[in-house]
Amino acid sequence: MLKTKNKNLFYSIASFAALAAINYTVVHNPLVFLFLTVLLTHELGHYFFAKKYTDQVSLPIFIPIPFFAIAFTKVKGLTNFAKKRVSLAGPLVGSLTAILFIFANIIFRFTSYIPLFVLLFGEIVFNWLGTDGSKYRSASRSMSCTY
Repeated sequence: MLKTKNKNLFYSIASFAALAAINYTVVHNPLVFLFLTVLLTHELGHYFFAKKYTDQVSLPIFIPIPFFAIAFTKVKGLTNFAKKRVSLAGPLVGSLTAILFIFANIIFRFTSYIPLFVLLFGEIVFNWLGTDGSKYRSASRSMSCTY
């Protein structure tokens, strides 16, 4: 069992590193890491909330595509009530991370506000109202995030 967990952790870390490397190579802007941090916290929000309700949850796997990020966290064995909570946990944590970056930018002024508000807008529109929001309404079995 430990070997399977280590293998899944390796796949999760390696796929995230590949996603970061490909997007940073193409875009060559440090803002890529802010966007990917929000994606990572979004998926870990799904993971930890699902872990609270069931043991049948996998670590997130990231598909490394330039200019686009897809991540999957597979969850099984949840009730409808738990599915709705797990579906909304990712956008909630991702939005809070984006807001944290905006407040950190007020203090440290490391970038323009436009990409940070675009990031927050994308997290709200594409995830609260889009992919994860539709899963909240239909309570499906697999969580995913698309930017």
